[in-house]
Amino acid sequence: MTASRPSELEDGVIETLFDHLSQAVDRAGPEGETLFLARLALLMAEQIGDPVRVSALIAAAEARIDD
Repeated sequence: MTASRPSELEDGVIETLFDHLSQAVDRAGPEGETLFLARLALLMAEQIGDPVRVSALIAAAEARIDD
C-alpha cells in the first residue's frame, strides 16, 4: 500500500472534511494549531494501525506542503 493511492472518498466529501478541518484549526488559534494537528495525526494513526502506512502518509503530506 502506498500513500499515493487514489482516494476512496468522493470529492464532495473531501471538500466537507477540508472545511471541517480548517474550521477546527481556526478555532485552535495560532498558538494551538500545531498541537491540534499533531493530536489529530496521532488519533488517525491509531485508527489506521499501520506505522509504515502512517509514515508514508506523513511523507506524502510533507511533500505536498506547497500545493
